[in-house]
Amino acid sequence: MSETNALLEKIVIEGDLGKLSPADRAAYYKQVCESLGITPWTRPLSYLVLNGRMVLYANKDCADQLRKRDSISIGKPDIIFTDDLVTVSVDAHTADGRTDAEIGAVAIGGLKGDAKANAIMKALTKAKRRVTLSICGLGMLDETAAEPI
Repeated sequence: MSETNALLEKIVIEGDLGKLSPADRAAYYKQVCESLGITPWTRPLSYLVLNGRMVLYANKDCADQLRKRDSISIGKPDIIFTDDLVTVSVDAHTADGRTDAEIGAVAIGGLKGDAKANAIMKALTKAKRRVTLSICGLGMLDETAAEPI
């Protein structure tokens, strides 16, 4: 069995990247970036410990690179304030005509000034990241979906 196949078997069977050696995690990270056609040098993926297991998730830079890679455009966001939430809806469009939509919601109750402004921007970033991963067919966690877990 090749070294790549042994690494893949460990990841698929065990599902916990924390059980890999640092060298194997680095190799896996590089292979995922290569398979997605993105550069690892801007840290597009990050590790997250979730329910005691280390998993890889896509951050903002990953979404940005995927949109560039696939010529994905994002439509004008629809921002709605309800109760203690800001909800942002965005549409994504590919060059071949496919479309997708997603939302990003962030709690803003009690926030004021810069904290509230940052939460609104976070909801927009979250929506854009989620729709990008969805339209690209990637089921990996994004960093904001993992926060409440």
